[in-house]
Amino acid sequence: MRESIRKEERKEKGRDKTKKRVKELDSFKGFLIFLVVLGHFLLPLSDSPYPLFNRSFYLIYSFHMPAFLFLSGYFAYGKWKKRGTSFRSLFSYLLLYILMKFMLHRADILFYDVHTTWPDFFHESSTPWYLLVLFFLELTLLPMEIFRRKKTGEQVISFYFLCLIVLSIPLSFMKIGEEWKDFLASDRILGFAPFFYLGMLAKLGDFSFQKIHRTPFVLGFCFTLIIILFLPKLLPYTRVFYGTWGYRIEGEAILPFFKKHPALIRIAFIPFSLCIAYFFYGLLIFLRQKKESIQPEITSRGSQIYFGMERVFQDRETFLMKMGHYSMPIYVFHRPFRDAFFAGGLEQPFWHEGIPFWLILLFYIFLLLLSLLLLFVLGRKTLDNLCRFRFTG
Repeated sequence: MRESIRKEERKEKGRDKTKKRVKELDSFKGFLIFLVVLGHFLLPLSDSPYPLFNRSFYLIYSFHMPAFLFLSGYFAYGKWKKRGTSFRSLFSYLLLYILMKFMLHRADILFYDVHTTWPDFFHESSTPWYLLVLFFLELTLLPMEIFRRKKTGEQVISFYFLCLIVLSIPLSFMKIGEEWKDFLASDRILGFAPFFYLGMLAKLGDFSFQKIHRTPFVLGFCFTLIIILFLPKLLPYTRVFYGTWGYRIEGEAILPFFKKHPALIRIAFIPFSLCIAYFFYGLLIFLRQKKESIQPEITSRGSQIYFGMERVFQDRETFLMKMGHYSMPIYVFHRPFRDAFFAGGLEQPFWHEGIPFWLILLFYIFLLLLSLLLLFVLGRKTLDNLCRFRFTG
């Protein structure tokens, strides 16, 4: 009897948790994790002479991880406000980081002829950096524990986040960066910290994702066009997309003014990337609203068309929401599949000119479908439970 009651209580808690989730944000996370996977498939083609590959790649990298860090901060603040810093959650990040390092090191041995016995856990510039960044950024919330439940604490917390945002930019241009390089992903921590704290400030300020704000949406559309149309001229500035140390940005062939003031590039990158992310989020919301506004025709044929479109929209939205919910296992496990796929040098023909456009388009569509397939395979509850492993309480 007691066991059945407990089961019912657990079901009820699960329903409440589902109700609290924001469907639009889950769909957007699903879209972002798709871009993460696709971006890694496009990475070997980023220097290709064909615009379809390299412009897609740089557009994706201009906003997908900043958007992920923003949403990570947005969701982290709500949990932190209720329960404080969760050391089990922090420990789970470290476990996943170690797991990813072992997996990718094994992939390097198999596919890239690496001969080292153990992975280097202290230096990280590849995919696992995101887990280290989450670990250290959530650790920075500890000083604010005493203000978490106080009525006037929100002002102090907001000021603290703003200070960290302002400090992160000059710190990322320290000369010590040339010595540290990717030590404990410190370059990524400083480079992407503003997005994480801005996400927390958005949650603290009750920012609404239900309403689309016109200004960032239009700016995001303009910035997207700028990347697509003018990428060759912008290429020297795209180093900032990766959150690297300032000396790497200064070393690019940028204008003399920005050579003297490279921090301005990093400052401009914050609204630039967030507006692009907001533009794509707005497109998802628009498609969702479009689905709800479609009315069936009077004829039976019209009704069939309507319900067919309804099913397509519903399946797409359900798939994205599910992938957004299971974005962590997709992030953790997808890279070895990419490495195995390109181990045979399948991308090398696309480094040379003269390939027919239809073949380029066909290979691009194939990469899109392969990315979707990986989402379908890895977006599973069992893998999600493995990633969380009861350390995220």
